[in-house]
Amino acid sequence: MSPPAAGLDAPSMRHWLLDQVCPYWSARVVDPRGGFFEGLDSRGRVVASPVRNILVQARLTYVFSHAAFISGSPQMKAAADHGFAQMQRWSHSPANGWARSRSTDHATVDAARDAYDHAFVILAAAWYFRATGNPAAVAMGEQAHAFAQTQLADTQHGGFFEEHPQVDRLPRRQNPQMHLLEATLAMHAATGEARWMDASRQLVRLFEQRLFDGASGSLGEFFGRDWSVPDGADSASREPGHHFEWVWLLAEYVRAGGEPQVTALSDRLFDFGSRFGRDPSGPLAGVMFDSVDPQGRVTADTKLLWPQTEYIKACVARAERGIAGMREEAEAHLTRLRTHFFRADGANWCNQLSRHGKCLSDVTPARVLYHLFLAVAEVLRLKDGTGAHA
Repeated sequence: MSPPAAGLDAPSMRHWLLDQVCPYWSARVVDPRGGFFEGLDSRGRVVASPVRNILVQARLTYVFSHAAFISGSPQMKAAADHGFAQMQRWSHSPANGWARSRSTDHATVDAARDAYDHAFVILAAAWYFRATGNPAAVAMGEQAHAFAQTQLADTQHGGFFEEHPQVDRLPRRQNPQMHLLEATLAMHAATGEARWMDASRQLVRLFEQRLFDGASGSLGEFFGRDWSVPDGADSASREPGHHFEWVWLLAEYVRAGGEPQVTALSDRLFDFGSRFGRDPSGPLAGVMFDSVDPQGRVTADTKLLWPQTEYIKACVARAERGIAGMREEAEAHLTRLRTHFFRADGANWCNQLSRHGKCLSDVTPARVLYHLFLAVAEVLRLKDGTGAHA
């Protein structure tokens, strides 16, 4: 499974990410008819699908925009332009939001307007603006956020509903709230406008008051209509990857001018995730499990790629606070990720492993490139000071 060894010095990592991984994907997933294909098989061939999801279109537009921003590559900018044009076509009337999915001939397949999806429309718009300076990107981010505020915001209990028009869909999830925080912070970084920081602050308050489980120091995943903890299995789900994602986001929030006291909660999240989420032994020792319960007992011993990338980002955030060993751990976990998940071509990966390392899927979802790219970009920024905070 492991690719040829690559150095962890900044030039080698930069070459791998920007001259190998990103060109490999852009050469394969750009659909000449518009937008991006949704996955590759283990040999790097497109997995045909008649449906395009806005989540994938937005995530890949983000990736190629960020890559263009830090590299200046015409190939990356062309891929970003291609994705942004598709996102513009997707919403004939931005006031009505972005439908979840469309067919390859541009007919709507699923008309739901999803909060999670809109977060990534905003994120992609922020980074496309940073890469190109195109004011249409800022307008797109504003339109997507305006839709979320008018059609998805819960004025009674806080946060955002799962989707429109079915605003009563349950359970409610922390995941869309988390990515809306990521998106509003990205728009703040792109524009400098205080209103984006105000929007971020509201989501951090929701995290503090509703999403964070103070008793266990962990992050709840599923909630009732009023953000109460539901009965049954939903209340027992804890995903280490999301703990680490919040660690990184809270650090970004504080760096942008947010209240530093949230760092104490960030530390508790990191402690829970790293204590209980990490496989303590075996051939994949140190690799993160997919889920545990509030007591730290493993409930899914499989290992997706994305929790590994979020752990790397969390280590970067803690290294920037001067916490000993975190820089080295970020690099060590990137080595684990490349060793255990990547295929021999060095640019494609197995998306999920069994506890002992068997690949459980032949398909690599294109949407996961977002996770990989951002993690490696963060390590690069830590190592050589290039790029920019997300």
